[in-house]
Amino acid sequence: MIFAAIAIVGCGNKRQELTHEGARTAAEHFYSLLINNDSEAYVDGLAGMVSCDSLTRAEMIDVVSQFVKRELDAHNSIASATAVRDTIYADSLAQVFMDVVYGDSTMEHIMLPLVYTGGEWKMR
Repeated sequence: MIFAAIAIVGCGNKRQELTHEGARTAAEHFYSLLINNDSEAYVDGLAGMVSCDSLTRAEMIDVVSQFVKRELDAHNSIASATAVRDTIYADSLAQVFMDVVYGDSTMEHIMLPLVYTGGEWKMR
């Protein structure tokens, strides 16, 4: 899934702790942006997007928007995403396993890789 590589800065200005709870909260926040079709905010938090040019940023916003549209067409949207377990590696990498429920009541199990950088969890 292309969005395993996408990230966003943490909720508001709060510092997300380097904990299992922090990683799970961040992963759920990332998916809430997809649920709310907030492609710009989703892309703004990509690991490495700070140094990215505006053309690449615009292309990534388009990719995210297309993904959300495909999910809407195929599954009547993303209804919810819940972190169910995680693993933290080397104090800065994590894998968060999530249950994603779609609007048509189907469910998918996904793994979201995260990196702890700049005091926040971001998707890789």
